[in-house]
Amino acid sequence: MANTVKESIKTRKIAILAADGVNAKSLSVVKQALEAQGAIVEVIAPKQGYIIAENDEQIMADQSFLTAASVLFDAVYVPGGTNSVASLEAEADAVHFLNEAFKHCKAIAADQQALQVIEATYFSKKLPADFSDDSVLKEGIIVGDNPAKLAEQFILAIAQHRFWEREKPRKVPA
Repeated sequence: MANTVKESIKTRKIAILAADGVNAKSLSVVKQALEAQGAIVEVIAPKQGYIIAENDEQIMADQSFLTAASVLFDAVYVPGGTNSVASLEAEADAVHFLNEAFKHCKAIAADQQALQVIEATYFSKKLPADFSDDSVLKEGIIVGDNPAKLAEQFILAIAQHRFWEREKPRKVPA
């Protein structure tokens, strides 16, 4: 994996963790940007079927936390939305999903509004002080309040495939 081509995210599988009350605009902007680059994107939710966004839009959940595992994905994104964020923070399987993705050195992105979900993880104390382009390419963790900019940085991070610097010094239980 260390020698993987790092100029594309084609065929990479990305999980979007969401629940009722998700910010549909953020989810849509990031999902479309990833798919435009050839990534495969799946929405993972607490339950199968549809989730209802904060604007009442229905969004199909491709899998539930019962049927999905982070080891089957190359990266994870958590969009904002007050109710979605609160539900995910309280969902042990969602927090485990993120911990495991971090442990396996995968790129992780979250809207600024979803930061409380990230703060519920074991690795939250190991986050960089800022989320500049440099720290994103070094750490593979992206947090931002502009979905288009976040998507750009996330695509660059996913293209790196893994962030091996995390592996030993920052071990976390998953």
